[in-house]
Amino acid sequence: MTIDELVLFGTISKPFSFRGQLIVYSNFNSISSKTVFVKIDDSYVPFKLVNSSLHKKNLFKFKLSEINDEEKAKSLVKKEVYIKKDELVKNEDSLDFLINFNLYNKKVFIGPIISTMSRIGQDLIVVDYKNKNVLIPFTEQLITNIDKEEQILEMDLPNGLLEI
Repeated sequence: MTIDELVLFGTISKPFSFRGQLIVYSNFNSISSKTVFVKIDDSYVPFKLVNSSLHKKNLFKFKLSEINDEEKAKSLVKKEVYIKKDELVKNEDSLDFLINFNLYNKKVFIGPIISTMSRIGQDLIVVDYKNKNVLIPFTEQLITNIDKEEQILEMDLPNGLLEI
């Protein structure tokens, strides 16, 4: 599985029980995947998702195959969890369609959009800029063009925003 076929779902926060359950932080509202991929040493290792449930806002409880005790669960803390792009749950209000779009600021390429977030009162896009994840407000005032066919988002960003 390559990164081009995957999208970041979230990050493993902590073990939940001595039976190997995990708490995963995510900005998604739900998950329909039967398999997740955990990034371990630059590889995307598949795990069968035995069970998942929304634990609290932005927190999921996962039970993965082969993770049956607290020690194995602890070894996955802070690891990124990916799902196949074609298994994304589409939400009418979601900005997830922007994932993998290329962001341009005043016609200059900034980087690919790798994730989206919805916060109270503000939507954000996460862009891979100079090998760092940068949060950018997704507001009408900053957007100059969205080309869905070419997967391009053009914005007019305030000076210094990318350096924060």
